[in-house]
Amino acid sequence: MKTFLKILCNLFSGQGNQTLTPPEILKKYKQEIRIDQYVEMGSNCVNYSKDYSFETPVEILQILNNNTLLWVDKRNNLLGFSNNEKSLLTSLSDMKGFEIQNVLKGRGPGEAYFSVCLPNSKYLILSIAAYTYDFDTYAEKVSETLGVEVTFSPEFYNA
Repeated sequence: MKTFLKILCNLFSGQGNQTLTPPEILKKYKQEIRIDQYVEMGSNCVNYSKDYSFETPVEILQILNNNTLLWVDKRNNLLGFSNNEKSLLTSLSDMKGFEIQNVLKGRGPGEAYFSVCLPNSKYLILSIAAYTYDFDTYAEKVSETLGVEVTFSPEFYNA
C-alpha cells in the first residue's frame, strides 16, 4: 500500500515529471569545416530540428566568442547557424534565401523568427527571438556578406 501511495504522490506532485520531454539528440558532423564567410548575430538561441541539428563543430567553437554565428562552408556546400550548444546545418545549394517574420505584441508576447527558405516552399526556423525586430538589424549584413536576399514577411499581432 505504501508503494502505491508513493507512486500516486510522485505522479501528482510534479516531482519526478521533470524529464517528460526527451532531450535534444544532436548528431555529430564528421567532415572538417572551413568557414568562407560568416555573420555574427548577437547571442540568439538556435532552434532545434530533428533533421538539421548537430553538435557545434570544433572549428566553429573556436571563433564563436559566445555569440551566434551564421556561416558558409563552400567546400562542403554547407550553411550553418551555430551557438555554443548546437548548430543547424543545411545544404548551401538548397538555400533560396532568408526570411524574417516579426510578430507584434498583442495578447501574446512580441517575437521575431529568422528562417532559411528551402526548396518546395519549406522553411527551417533558425532562431526565435523574444523581442520584435531583433533580427532586422542583421538583414543587410547577411544579404551583403552571403549575397542572398533577406525578405520580410508581413507583421501580425500575436492575438
